[in-house]
Amino acid sequence: MDNLNQTVGGLQSKFGEISTALKSQFANLNLSDAQIKDALKSPDDLINMISEKTGMSKEAATEKVHSLMAQYNISDEQAKSFMARMGEKVEHGIDTIKSKFTH
Repeated sequence: MDNLNQTVGGLQSKFGEISTALKSQFANLNLSDAQIKDALKSPDDLINMISEKTGMSKEAATEKVHSLMAQYNISDEQAKSFMARMGEKVEHGIDTIKSKFTH
């Protein structure tokens, strides 16, 4: 159970840091946490969203996103499954914990 709590806490912390950094980097886009979670499922989706909303070239958006992700030691491959894979594990873990306390 401690490993699950550490994983959940680590993911929430990392997502919070990335979300804050993206919101700061692209303040004019007014990105929501939900948009960021969806976009983090694929770096390409995030890059396309930023490029479309800012009018920035895909190359420039790619550079900014890769630079930001590198600050948090997240590779493209990790980003592709970061929220999708871990989100499912976290949801399952939270549901398991809740069920133990509510029954």
